[in-house]
Amino acid sequence: MAHWSENAQRLHLQEYRAASLADVMQFGASPEPGVYLFWFPAGLTDEVAEQSAEAFVQFADVCSRLPEESVIAILTTPPNAARLLPFLEKPLQFQLWIAVKSVPNAGLSNTCIPNCHTALLILTRYRGSLKHTKTRIQYTYCPACQRTTKDYGGKKHVYHKYGTLMSDVWRDIEIDPRTREGIEPVVDRLRDLFGLPPYRTLHLVNLCECVSLQPKPLMVHESLFPFEWEAQPISLESRLINDDCLQAMREIPSDSIDFCFADPPYNLRKKYDHWNDDVDSIAYFNWCDRWLDELARVLKPGRTLAVLNIPLWAVRHYQFLAQKLRFQCWIVWEALSFPVRLIMPAHYTILCFSKGAPRPLPGLTNPAEQGYLTPLAENFCLRHSCIQQRRARQLNDKGELSDLWYDIHRLKHNSYRVDHPCQLPPMLMRRLIALFTKPGEIVLDCFNGVGTTTLVAHQMGRRFIGIELSQKYHELALQRHQQVAHGIDPFAKRKEVPNAKNSPVPRLPKQKYIVSKKTLQLEVKRIAQILGRLPTREEVQVMGRYPMELYDRYFISWGEACAAARTTGMSERPPHLCQAKEEQLTLGMDE
Repeated sequence: MAHWSENAQRLHLQEYRAASLADVMQFGASPEPGVYLFWFPAGLTDEVAEQSAEAFVQFADVCSRLPEESVIAILTTPPNAARLLPFLEKPLQFQLWIAVKSVPNAGLSNTCIPNCHTALLILTRYRGSLKHTKTRIQYTYCPACQRTTKDYGGKKHVYHKYGTLMSDVWRDIEIDPRTREGIEPVVDRLRDLFGLPPYRTLHLVNLCECVSLQPKPLMVHESLFPFEWEAQPISLESRLINDDCLQAMREIPSDSIDFCFADPPYNLRKKYDHWNDDVDSIAYFNWCDRWLDELARVLKPGRTLAVLNIPLWAVRHYQFLAQKLRFQCWIVWEALSFPVRLIMPAHYTILCFSKGAPRPLPGLTNPAEQGYLTPLAENFCLRHSCIQQRRARQLNDKGELSDLWYDIHRLKHNSYRVDHPCQLPPMLMRRLIALFTKPGEIVLDCFNGVGTTTLVAHQMGRRFIGIELSQKYHELALQRHQQVAHGIDPFAKRKEVPNAKNSPVPRLPKQKYIVSKKTLQLEVKRIAQILGRLPTREEVQVMGRYPMELYDRYFISWGEACAAARTTGMSERPPHLCQAKEEQLTLGMDE
């Protein structure tokens, strides 16, 4: 899929093969800042990492000697990235963890879902925000209805005609990280993404033949994983607990839980009801280590622990869990968050570890729950009319499950939310619970919030334990479980508007629009075209057709009112169909 970088001056490409890390210094000898793409071999984490650690220390030293203002990109597997990144924290500033779609790995067993993504780390030799071109990804179109994959509804006038801003999940390209030809799409994109001063060259450094980074034979300390699949059965009843998670988990017997899930506070200043979400990072991760240790203790042998977090925090969880459990899979959940930069944040990690060797995934042999494990194929839209037509035509619109989850979307409409700032979509938990558990098994969520995990477990015939510190959220979860017990769907639409929000943007009161927001935004755009720039409030008041009171009442900010004036507007149809339609209309007028 094509991309477009505004005003990009495409970087010149220079390629190097490094037999040793010492060779790399010769490539970075120029005093001119550059963009460096280091292509790492796969498999570094297959060994216990003493030798790898030495190589990583050397590599960090190499990076620290690159010219000031340089950009360092690293293409490798997610576990490799998790092991390498801590060595780079001091000499470099972390900027992005991009998940890049890749060809599936061969020879996968029934204990793990296919690996279909590669990690692209972006770090810099400077502090501050990442400097890059404004890059857009071309729209994709539903093969059934020939409209954009996403339904833009009445907001088409505020989007660009070419495509949307790039995110940190790249599914529009597919790479094969094993070959030079296979990584060309990433090379091509980086040459445009960083095609601005002071950069002139992209240095592609092939480390796949670097002696000190060669993959070693698989060596696992079995003393870390002494567990068999079956342990003594322990019968636990479903319950919700209003308590501190550490205190509550101490009361749970060891080797008793079939699936542990944690979606902890991210230390990102969210407005939770009863949690300080901006504590010192050292204290935060020490606290995380304590509850991760408890989860590892209560987990049954062969079962799975899954932790949801942003990629950078998942690195720290990986470092801790790798000492106690066995890495199983690194799932990328593409869940577009509030846009706060020109590369939009969409990348969340679900880190999965098993206690000892993982058992075969229960979901792969349970026909009744295969629907949760069968994603919508890429590029098919979710418009109700199109779905109905696909069913009528018996069109196969299903894809294959991998570790890149793009088809589960955040709860965006207030009608599906209750009073909690960070509710997970039920479908995310349905997929995880269906994949890793059997009916009747027990699920533990130590940060249960308003109950999404335990409610889904309840609906799917699993036992559950939900721990929540906030009495308010605990009581909401209890009420919702009562709904399940009475056959009511707790995830159905609601009329009440929740007070909690998941973004810093204020919520406007519900109101009747005398003039539509679209009409007002297009009016600002009309005035901007006359002036040749964005108008001020005063200019719109003088030149506009509508009173300023409406702008103040309907828009959160003047920036929102000017949204259409900043862009071109788009069509939900492919350009060639739009052009054909215009030609048809022109021909009709001529006749």
